[in-house]
Amino acid sequence: MSETRNVLIAVLIVNSLAIGGILYEIDYFDEGDLDISTIVTAKLVIKFTNLGENNTLTFETVTTSESTAYGILLRAQTEGSYSITATTHYELGLFVESIAGWGTCGSCQNEDGFYWLYYVNNNDGDVAANRKIISDGDIVEWNYTNEY
Repeated sequence: MSETRNVLIAVLIVNSLAIGGILYEIDYFDEGDLDISTIVTAKLVIKFTNLGENNTLTFETVTTSESTAYGILLRAQTEGSYSITATTHYELGLFVESIAGWGTCGSCQNEDGFYWLYYVNNNDGDVAANRKIISDGDIVEWNYTNEY
């Protein structure tokens, strides 16, 4: 009886793994494609907490066709004459490494424990910045900080 039970348990485990693998391969757990092509106008604020209050870049109106927290940052870089480096983490999504030479890129100025966080309308970013949809009139803030 014990041997039969062990075989049944093994069959259940193997089948569960097989079904999980199939669902993963067909992207059953994927969030799906986002429509980020809406044109929006929003305010962008970039704060360098480590440098004090005088080092904040503010763009009152930025219009972008990529309606994400990352899209507005990309759009304003031409006007603001700053650069951005970002990488894609296999689990977490897009990760902004540096803005205007501050961050974790190889040639960037950086401070231990500081990193870039974004907020939309004073709410913490809850997904990768390239997946956070923004709307007209939103305030997007990027903050180089050591506080989480």
